[in-house]
Amino acid sequence: MDDEQGRITDASCRLRERVRWRPGKDTQHRAKRIELGQLPVGTTLAVYDAIIIDAISPSTAEVVVYRWGEPVSPTLVAEVEGVRWLVMGGLDSVMETALPPEDPEAYVANLRFQRLGTLTKPGR
Repeated sequence: MDDEQGRITDASCRLRERVRWRPGKDTQHRAKRIELGQLPVGTTLAVYDAIIIDAISPSTAEVVVYRWGEPVSPTLVAEVEGVRWLVMGGLDSVMETALPPEDPEAYVANLRFQRLGTLTKPGR
């Protein structure tokens, strides 16, 4: 495994341990998801974080990498209660965003995304 892929795998695994946001970004992203109708009005940060954990917990979560300059953003895609969620973080394992794209396959078909496989880490 090359160095970048190792960092992506490590960051993806650390995302699963705890949801960490940059200051103020958690409420900003939750409000945007509510505004877009992707979360019900009144959804708390605890519920939003629980959805994120549910999306990134399965070993079957698909790992994709978003490339827009440097650094890259490890992204996990998995289903939560019949809805495919995309959870994007940084190599520092801090959340960037989490959303249920209207068309997940088309969303990750963007040339900036590179599919790596499912979330498994060698030696685990």
